[in-house]
Parts: sequence; structure tokens; C-alpha cells
Amino acid sequence: MRIVNPLYDTAFKYLMQNEKYARKVLSVILDVEIEEVHLTQQETVYPDEKRHLTLFRLDFKALIIEPDGTKKTILIELQKSKYKTDIQRFRHYLGSAYMDKPRKDIVAEPPEQYGDIFPIVTIYILGYKLDELPYMAVTVNREVIDAATKQKIEVESFFIEHLTHKSHIIQVRRLPEQRRTKLEKFMLLFNQAWIAETKSILDLEELPEGFEDLAKHLHGPVADAKFLRDLEAEEELDSIFDDQEARYLMAVLEKEEAEKREAEERRQKEEAKQKIIGLAKFLKQLGLSIREIAQKTGLGEHEIEFL
Repeated sequence: MRIVNPLYDTAFKYLMQNEKYARKVLSVILDVEIEEVHLTQQETVYPDEKRHLTLFRLDFKALIIEPDGTKKTILIELQKSKYKTDIQRFRHYLGSAYMDKPRKDIVAEPPEQYGDIFPIVTIYILGYKLDELPYMAVTVNREVIDAATKQKIEVESFFIEHLTHKSHIIQVRRLPEQRRTKLEKFMLLFNQAWIAETKSILDLEELPEGFEDLAKHLHGPVADAKFLRDLEAEEELDSIFDDQEARYLMAVLEKEEAEKREAEERRQKEEAKQKIIGLAKFLKQLGLSIREIAQKTGLGEHEIEFL
């Protein structure tokens, strides 16, 4: 079966716009039962003015059912990227989300003006490998540590729950050969080893067990000419991005190398200067005149006087 590649923003947004499938996808990733989910923001785009790129993000509000049966509302920030360089833009986005607010937005107001406060969970779906993280999926959870004893403590704190984030990181290109969990089976829909003649289409060699409905949903746009044109446009932008990012990274590397060379030259000059000063001190101790020392070392007579 052919499906549109959900690693592409156009296809992924198509999948997650469907409330039923969004609830299923998020339930699998978060490993929790979700009773309701709402896409609170169609798409958040942070512009990179230097390279004319954008950061793709979807925001959800979900009602989850805890293992003990209690219900809790959470906010889910889902970010997806194809390139390692997006890490810097993730950081840029988080900073700009706060720094760009006008001063009037942070003037104290009565608490009721702010509305309800919910815990935030972040999800990162990455189309590349993190060398330092050789796992397909990891969960970064909050731990509360007693600073004095260094022991983990179990507490329920509104402050901690709402001001620290739990994160899920998924690496598309680390799909294991054996699919043991629901998440690993779901990630078959992202298997980039099954790319067809165009990167925006996947030719599934097997249907992921339990996710046949999602595969069928992603198969629908394969026959939609307008949808395919949108995918082609995104793919063309990706090729432009590849070239632009390669040149950008090359410029960064060249700048870093130049800075290293300059730093090394400064170090060598300083080292040579210290040797000359050491020699001048030695010659001064031997009783040579300031003029003679200046001639032998190249130092100024005024500088030698104060050694």
C-alpha cells in the first residue's frame, strides 16, 4: 500500500487534523489513555529570517485517564523536524515565544484573567539520528531530588507539575527490526526505508498491526492531485533547504576554523612574547644595559625598564 510520507509536514498535518486518529497517535506516543483531544492551534510557525525557514509545531489540549482512573487535562506541544539543524530553531522558538511579547503582556493582572493552567507535555519526532541517543524512543520524566541528601523524593506539587515539562523524543530512523511495542508498530508508518520514487511517498511492504486504519487514511491523498502538488512543493523546498543549509553550515565551519586559527596565533604570539620577556629579565639580571636588551629582544626600552 502506498501512503503519503507522514515525515512531511503536509502529510503529518493531514493525519493529525483528524480527531480520531490524533487521539490514537497521541495515546500511543504518551502511553496513556486519551478520552478527548482538541487541536488548539492549527500550526505554529517560527520564521528564521536568516534562512527563510519555519518550525512546524502542533498544539493539542487533551483529557487523559490516569492508571488510577482519575482524569486530567494536559497541553501537548508536538514538534517534528527532518534536519539536525532544527535543534537550534527549537531553542530559538522557545526563547522568542517569551522575548517577543510586548511589555503590556507582563503587567500584573488578576489571576482570573489568565484562565486555566494545565501541565505541558512535549513531543519531538525527529527524522534523523541523535548520535548520543541510540534508542528509537525515550521519555524524559521529571524527578524531584532532595538537594541535601541527593535522594529522589515522591511529592505532589502543583508548582513542579505546571512549571516543568515531561518530554517524549522519537527518532524515525532508529526503527528496530523487531516491533515489540505499539509505538514501534506505529512507527512503521514513518519507515523511510520504504521511500518510493519520490521521498514524499512511502510504499509500505507491510501494514502495521493495529494501525491499518491510519495507513488507509494516509493512502487516501495518494490519488489527490492537489495534495501531491503540495507534497512536491514541500519536497522542492527541502531540496532548496539542503543546499542552503549546506552552504550555511560550511560558512559556520569556516568561521569556526578561522576563529580557532586566530586563537592559536594569539596563543603562540603570547607564548613567544612571554619567552622574550623572560629573556629580557635574564639579560637584565646579567647587567646588560636597557639599550642592549632592547636590541637583542626587540622590546621597547620603556617596557624593559618596568620588568
